Formats: sequence, structure tokens, C-alpha cells
Amino acid sequence: MTDRHSGTSSASPTHLDRELNELLQELRVIQGGILLLVGFLLVIAFSPRFEKATPFEEIVYYLTLLVSGVAAIVVVAPVVHHRLAFRRRDKERVVVRGNLHVLAATVLVALSILGILTLVTLSLFNPTLTIVIDVLYLALVTVMWGVLPMHSIRQAANGR
Repeated sequence: MTDRHSGTSSASPTHLDRELNELLQELRVIQGGILLLVGFLLVIAFSPRFEKATPFEEIVYYLTLLVSGVAAIVVVAPVVHHRLAFRRRDKERVVVRGNLHVLAATVLVALSILGILTLVTLSLFNPTLTIVIDVLYLALVTVMWGVLPMHSIRQAANGR
């Protein structure tokens, strides 16, 4: 990786190999989740209950399907980049861009889950409870995927 302060590369080949392997493992995890989401969404569209969907539910469904599809593209992009850059000594760029892709895909997955949660809660309960559940979900995602990791990063930077 490029050192932000000096502008020089600070990653050894061994370090890059380890980071690339970790990145590829993380991609495997998130790819499986995205495929499950897309499969779940496709099943919904062909269920008899979907015919009774309101226009709002149809919009939420379509946006959720669209976001899930974009997540699939984003999460596969590092694999394609790695394959195209393979043996071109471009591993550092693959790792840096792959990291950004995984973070973007994670946000898209969170939005996909929010859409699914909205659809299911609306079909089972009322709009007020749907809003409450969605807000609680967003708060949980923010804390678990944002606040706590950033807190750990700050603590590590301060030597704690």
C-alpha cells in the first residue's frame, strides 16, 4: 500500500500476498450472501402473494433487486481485476481497489437487507412497525459495521 505521508509503497510482496488472500476470503463470504439475497428476491417476484403487492411495495422490491444486482457486480469486480492483472505485478492496486469494492458491496448488502426487511415487515405488520424496525436495523448496522470498527481503529492508532 502507498504510505499516505511519504507517497512510497510500504507493502512487501509477502504482506501484499497476505492482504490479497484475506481480501479473496472476504469476497467469498460476501458473494455467498449476495447470491442468497438475489435468489430470495427472485423467488418473491414469482410468488402468488406478490400479485397483491402495493405500488410502494413493488418499488421497494425493484430497488432492492437493483441494489442487490449492483452489489453482485461490485463484489465480483475485484475478482475480475485480479484475473486481468494476474502476473502483471499489479497486486498492490488489486488489493487497494478490492478493499474499496468490498466496502461498497457491504453498504449495498446492508441496503438490500433493509429492502427485504421492509418488504417482509410490511407484508406481516403495519407501516408504523416497519419504520421502527427499519430504523433499529439501520442503527444496528451503523454501530456494528461503522462505529465499533472505527472505535477499534482509533484505539489501535492511539496504541491502546
